[in-house]
Amino acid sequence: MKAAVLVMLVFQLLAKGFTQQTEDYAAHILEHVRPQVSEVVQQQAALEVIARLLPQQQAEKFRITIDSSMERNSFSLFKGEEVSDPSEVQITASSGVAATKAFYHYLRYWCRVLVAWEGSQLNLPAVLPPVNVTIKAPSSIIYYQNVCTWSYSFTWWSWPQWRRHIDWMALQGITLSLAPFQEDLWTQVYLEYNLTHAQIDNHLSGPGFFAWQRMGNIRGWGGPLTPSFTQFAHTLQVRVVGEMRRLGMAVALPAFAGHLPVQFRTLYPNVSFANVSVWNNFPPQYASPLFLDPTEPLFAAIGSRFLQLAIKTYGTDHVYFSDPFNEIDPALPSGKYLSSVSEAIYSTMVQVDPDAIWLLQGWMFVKNPFWSDRAIRSFLSAVPLGRMLVLDLQSEQYPQYGRTASYAGQPFIWCMLSNFGGTLGMLGSVGNVFRGIRETRDNSTYTLLGTGITPEGINQNYALYEFALEMGWNAELDSAEQWFSEYAVARYGNDSDERAQQAWNIFLRTVYAFEGLELMRGKYTFNRRPSSKIRPWTWYDVHTFNQGLELLLSFAEEASCNQLCQYDLVDATRQCLQHTADALYLTLMDSFKKRDLTSFRLHSSLFLQLLSDLDVLLRTNEHFLLGPWLESAKVHAVTTLERRKYEYNARIQITLWGPQGQIVDYANKQWAGMVQDFFLPRWRVFLGELDQALATNGTINDLKIRDKIFRTVELPFVSDSKHYATQPSGDTVRTARTLYERWTNDVPPLKPVPGSPGARRKSEKRRNKWYN
Repeated sequence: MKAAVLVMLVFQLLAKGFTQQTEDYAAHILEHVRPQVSEVVQQQAALEVIARLLPQQQAEKFRITIDSSMERNSFSLFKGEEVSDPSEVQITASSGVAATKAFYHYLRYWCRVLVAWEGSQLNLPAVLPPVNVTIKAPSSIIYYQNVCTWSYSFTWWSWPQWRRHIDWMALQGITLSLAPFQEDLWTQVYLEYNLTHAQIDNHLSGPGFFAWQRMGNIRGWGGPLTPSFTQFAHTLQVRVVGEMRRLGMAVALPAFAGHLPVQFRTLYPNVSFANVSVWNNFPPQYASPLFLDPTEPLFAAIGSRFLQLAIKTYGTDHVYFSDPFNEIDPALPSGKYLSSVSEAIYSTMVQVDPDAIWLLQGWMFVKNPFWSDRAIRSFLSAVPLGRMLVLDLQSEQYPQYGRTASYAGQPFIWCMLSNFGGTLGMLGSVGNVFRGIRETRDNSTYTLLGTGITPEGINQNYALYEFALEMGWNAELDSAEQWFSEYAVARYGNDSDERAQQAWNIFLRTVYAFEGLELMRGKYTFNRRPSSKIRPWTWYDVHTFNQGLELLLSFAEEASCNQLCQYDLVDATRQCLQHTADALYLTLMDSFKKRDLTSFRLHSSLFLQLLSDLDVLLRTNEHFLLGPWLESAKVHAVTTLERRKYEYNARIQITLWGPQGQIVDYANKQWAGMVQDFFLPRWRVFLGELDQALATNGTINDLKIRDKIFRTVELPFVSDSKHYATQPSGDTVRTARTLYERWTNDVPPLKPVPGSPGARRKSEKRRNKWYN
């Protein structure tokens, strides 16, 4: 015990030394992680971002100078009478991405405009306002992406989507991200190690499940991977990586983590392999790839060959990500074994690139009893200090830097995850983000190097992510309430008034004020697989939230409701309807338990009608349609068989996920088409079974009902080929008002949805601390 305490004190002292010389140490760690293109190239790339965003006459008002001698992640903005052309905005920045961040900083806070995932508000003033400001980011790294984002959000993207997204990344000042496509490289490596094409097909998953195959969770699910998609993804990643580097961003490449196809055991019978533990009850044909013992010479040989190919194909910024134990446990718990694994992975990197930095997801340590303090220390300490960079993946709820003694002295990035599976639902922990980043940054015992966002899926709760990224750039941000008030103005433009700001203030204090430890995963009553045991809960006052929606509705009806306003109306009204669905479920289940058939039938009918109405609402906005997701998958097909395969990947990922419904609904989406043809039919089956049980004085069996839903609704949906609309229909404002009135005022009294135990009390106590 004394030894453990002593070791922890040593690491705390190391951490303290780290922060006492933060700038020098950060410079040392990131010495080789710098823009690889010239200042001229970065300048041109930044100007191109501006030209794509603004009309030519406005874009020409911005002048950019890149000065790499400036401090990392810094910029200055100036517009005034003291220069030859006072109408121009002068930007001087340390890199291309710092310049685009400066540009957006000016647009956002001086011109009150906004660029979001779901659209933009770019009504700049006729005369650009004067400015004179210099910013030095408190973060050495601004990080973005989760390995899962590439499967839940980016899977089917082509260059046009990536072009817009890279521009957005540049505007947000993101300096480090991922380039995870690697199946092209592994195909070549496996062939060199005598696997057949059939064996490779058996191992590589389909596009919808790349992330988990890469981390050793599954194999072959959704596959086989076709050569045409491999070539498409390879070509796309070359282009994406090249464009990011033109702007001065760094890109992390994949490195070997030890996971291999099961056929390696037959090909190399004298080599030590371990079977990876079964992940989420996947069946044998899709589970348990091999894990190659890191002490084996074959580990270094395969890892070196793979990384050589990766660098040759995609270049390098000297950062490599490798996650050997994502939601799977190592073969042995001994410190010696864990050290050998870590040392082998890192050694393989530096054999190829002596300047290598290992980027590790800290998710493996979250809520996993395998990882004792000793195990964590053994794993992390095997890599030289400063040569491992850890993503503290969900710092807003489950920070690990405290319990790991600041990752045993390794530098880390404070990350906000917030979203699982790309599900929809207004939720977030703004207070935790605001407080957590500030307190961690101010704590001299922490080896904090940067800030980032790591959502599993994007295209939801945009405000939350821009806020977290701004916290990484702006050390002076000292009021979440003020920031969100200004956000409402920037989002809706000059027509916005106090009602819009008040609405966002209410959203901030309700849906975005979560501070508990329950899982916020966007799975509410109606978009779960039906059961009699669902327990709806909320951490905020629903009535107060509805007041915010009423304010937004009245604003939208009287002002010019732009595309962002319409998106928010759909999103907030959808949230309101799901609250009512939760209450309807509790009420009808209460009627069922009381054997009140009349009341049960009334509330069952209302529940099904609400789902139909929700589908109508979602149809009014292009961002809430199932059609674009399915069509973007099918467009990559060369053959009819590929078309079916890609559509199957797209459908099953957002429904059953696994072949028998492993992690069912984990990544589901509240999209028009999916509500009508997936959620609603499931509930119709379930409620029909309950109705029959009441009418015949019988009982229900949840397992039998679940099996019936699986056979009659879920399986048919994932194998269907029905075409869904890709363009919206209907009037958003009018539909939102009609449904709001119908489902808040015109329904009978319902059983209230309980709050999460203690969550509201905790939020109330801490609220004033971080709003002002």
